[in-house]
Amino acid sequence: MKISKGKFKIISAVVLLTTTLTIFYYVHESFPKSIRAATAIIGTPTAIVSGLSYYLNLGIPVYETPWAVVLSNFIFSVLIILLIDKIFFRRKNKSMKL
Repeated sequence: MKISKGKFKIISAVVLLTTTLTIFYYVHESFPKSIRAATAIIGTPTAIVSGLSYYLNLGIPVYETPWAVVLSNFIFSVLIILLIDKIFFRRKNKSMKL
């Protein structure tokens, strides 16, 4: 099974973004307050999943569960990378074929 260069780049970008977001989540609390306030939006995927877990009564303590943090960051990464790929890279290929 051979993976195309485009798919490899997408998979690599998802892994890199997931890893970066997860590391950032765990390091974020050690930042000074001014930096934490300015960078809080980067932790949004975990906050959204925590809110969904609370409102849907799933009972998953997202902030205390490492797999939930990684999974929320992974899903967010997949969605963002595919959206970026579709908007910026797929459109170029279609316009070149015209």
